[in-house]
Amino acid sequence: MRHLLARIALRVDDVSMPDPSQVLGLYLHLAHASLKRKRPHARDRLLILSGVIAVQMNLAEVAACCRHMVLEHNPNHLIKRWDSLGAALQDSDFLHFVKQLWRRYPLEKAESMLSALGIDMACERDTYYSDDEYAAALLGVTPQLLSSMFGKENDD
Repeated sequence: MRHLLARIALRVDDVSMPDPSQVLGLYLHLAHASLKRKRPHARDRLLILSGVIAVQMNLAEVAACCRHMVLEHNPNHLIKRWDSLGAALQDSDFLHFVKQLWRRYPLEKAESMLSALGIDMACERDTYYSDDEYAAALLGVTPQLLSSMFGKENDD
C-alpha cells in the first residue's frame, strides 16, 4: 500500500511536489474542479486517488469522506465492496483499479490540468494548521464535521 505513494514521489522532480500533502491537495483541487464542470465520474476517480493518498498519510477521516462522496454520487461504485479505502487497498482487485486511475491521471498530467485551471498551489498548504484542516477545506467541510461524521467511533 505505501509503495503506491512512494512510486508517485519517485516520479516527481525534487522541485515539483515532494510533499504528500501537496499531492493530496492537487488531486482534491482537481476533484472540486470536476464537480464545478459537471463531470461527476471524473470527480469520483479523482476522489478515489485523493482517498488513497489520504490513507497513506494516515488521514483516515479524509479518506472516509472521499469514499462517502463517491458513494453519494454512485451508490454502486466498486468502493462499496469495502468498509474503508484502507481495507480496499488490501484487495488486489481494488489495487488494479487504482493502478488504472494512476495511469489515467499521472502526477505530471494532474499538475498540467491544475495549471490549466489557473490554480497556483505555492505555499497554499502552509496557510493551514494541519493536513486534516487543509484537506477538509478542499473537500468543502470543516475538520469538526470530518471528525463527527468519519471519526474512529464512526469508522466508514
